[in-house]
Amino acid sequence: MRHLENYKKGEINMSGESKKTKGISTSPSEKFKKSILKSWWFWLIIIIVIIVIVSNLGKSGNSTSTPNSPYTGSSASSSSAATSSNALIPAVKIYKAGMYKIGSDMPTGEYVLISNGDMAYVEIAKDSTGQMESIIANDHFKNRSIVTVSDRQYIKLTSCIAYAIADAPRVIASDGYLPEGMYKTGIDMPAGEHKLIPDCNGAYSEVSNDSTHMIDSIVSNNILSGDSYVTVQNGQYLKISGAKLQLN
Repeated sequence: MRHLENYKKGEINMSGESKKTKGISTSPSEKFKKSILKSWWFWLIIIIVIIVIVSNLGKSGNSTSTPNSPYTGSSASSSSAATSSNALIPAVKIYKAGMYKIGSDMPTGEYVLISNGDMAYVEIAKDSTGQMESIIANDHFKNRSIVTVSDRQYIKLTSCIAYAIADAPRVIASDGYLPEGMYKTGIDMPAGEHKLIPDCNGAYSEVSNDSTHMIDSIVSNNILSGDSYVTVQNGQYLKISGAKLQLN
């Protein structure tokens, strides 16, 4: 009987070698693997590696800056190639509503103003006293205006923001029309003859040689009682209020 029990426990095969039984210990390499899997520091390393991988994936998805959008507010189509090229474009400086000293807070030069609502206001002054005598030029406008400021002047922006003219959003005519505002010929609109269509009584148009808003800069102006025409040359400025411009 004992021989029979030993035969069953050992299960001797044809080659004479006995198979491993449950009671026989594992090899040293298997013991080492099991000890690693049970070690707390092994799982800590695994968790740290996963955190680093996830963190790097999150950083690669962050965007930087985008190019100027058109003045009409329409957004450009996005693509992976466009996102990569946009990362090389520097951020555009925007001046919010407030008062700025030229030469300290803002550089001298020409700026495009975009209104935040229906009506905006810009004022250029020679000092910061707030007196009427200090005002050099001012203007109420809708949509957009253009101003030129010099060193040591002060500019006050109300309900609008300002861009350096090189950074300003592009003007895109909707269905061949431009809404009321101020435009620079050769940049925002082509030179030539264009039709003015008033939207209300008291509509106004003005052609000037620069964007200082000084009376001496005005070439011509007109109160529109009905449809009218205006001719502008490259470098001139057209201001329209209460009317829209049909580009020819």
